[in-house]
Amino acid sequence: MKLEEIMAKVTLLEDIEAIKQLANKVAYSEDVGDWQRILNLFTDDCFFDSGIGKYEGKQGITKFFRDELPEGFSFTAHMVHNPIVEIKGDKAIGQWYSEVAATHASTNKALWILARYDAECVKLCGEWKFKRFVSNILYITPFDEGWAKNRMYLK
Repeated sequence: MKLEEIMAKVTLLEDIEAIKQLANKVAYSEDVGDWQRILNLFTDDCFFDSGIGKYEGKQGITKFFRDELPEGFSFTAHMVHNPIVEIKGDKAIGQWYSEVAATHASTNKALWILARYDAECVKLCGEWKFKRFVSNILYITPFDEGWAKNRMYLK
């Protein structure tokens, strides 16, 4: 294998890892309430679908993560896994599953949330960012009842 081929493969692997880390950074930042860090992970003209609302641009993301999310959940712990990332030049698509242990703010009830994240990413100035991020919520269910007994849907 030629050096150029090896370097191309290394760059591809570095890009895949950087995109996987984007989802992890969103999850950790969301859990600790660091909405300003989340802003840096998205493009200025991004689209974000939280599964319960749709938002455009960084102003929309700020509204969701700073204002709306804390009103809905007093605690979240995201477990992001099963990444699939496909890169084509400076664009990529990614999918992940996210399991979330959460506490509903107004009722103080423990919940399980399962979602599939579908994202489009772009590489800007050598850094990967989300351009489109959609959270497809598969279920929300009371922690003590589980999804087999009480599977609640938002849509």
